[in-house]
Amino acid sequence: MKNYLIGGLACLVAALVIGIEPLQRVINEATKRGTLRGVEACMNYSSSELLSEDAVRATCIRTFQKRLYNNDHANGRAGPRMDQRTVSWGGILQNKTADHVTTWIRISVSIYDADGTEQEFDAETPIWIDPLDEAEFRVELPDLKPEQLDNIEFCDHDDLAPTACITWGITDVMGLAI
Repeated sequence: MKNYLIGGLACLVAALVIGIEPLQRVINEATKRGTLRGVEACMNYSSSELLSEDAVRATCIRTFQKRLYNNDHANGRAGPRMDQRTVSWGGILQNKTADHVTTWIRISVSIYDADGTEQEFDAETPIWIDPLDEAEFRVELPDLKPEQLDNIEFCDHDDLAPTACITWGITDVMGLAI
């Protein structure tokens, strides 16, 4: 009993010496990782007069988001977008889950030549898709040249050996539990 009392007093003294906020951060990051509640607490103790609220929010989201392994967290329709000399990929993604917010995605675009040789392009972007909602996205693919998209069609989903076509998919998703 005496040891518990001494340990409790030592913790109290340490909290007073180093301050409550660092202790709050450690506890929050340890217990609420991957949750929306963790991001909200992070934003409360990370407010700054030097940073915008959006910058604080983005930092807290990056700190607390976790990898989501179910394929239903984000899917949708997208395609190439041309801006002068830059190729990007954009469209609408849907979050079909009721218990997670989608906060980040990585997409992969594959172009198959006439011989079936694949050339793959990856891009990632932060995004915010509320549960059972949708959001627009757009990512740049700087290595993809506009001429590579000339006269190319989307591949059939059931094609086991695609040739002379393009396909895309979401390869990684991160988010927050509600």
